[in-house]
Amino acid sequence: MVMSDKLSMREAAAVLGISPFTLKDWAREGRIASLKIGRRVLFTQSDLEEFLTSSRRPAGRRSAAETGAA
Repeated sequence: MVMSDKLSMREAAAVLGISPFTLKDWAREGRIASLKIGRRVLFTQSDLEEFLTSSRRPAGRRSAAETGAA
C-alpha cells in the first residue's frame, strides 16, 4: 500500500458525511477499519466503501424506533 491512497480522518469523515469526532469513535470501537501510524489514523477508500455497503439496509425496511412503534 502506498501512503497516497490513504485518507486522513478529516478527508474520510467528509466522504462519509459525518463528523471527524464520530469517525474517530467508530474507528476506536472497531466499527470501521483504520490504520494507525504513530498518532495518525488513516483510512482507505476501499475500507470506506466496504463500511457503507455493510451499513446499507434494504429499501422499505424501517425499524420500530423509526416508525414510532413500540
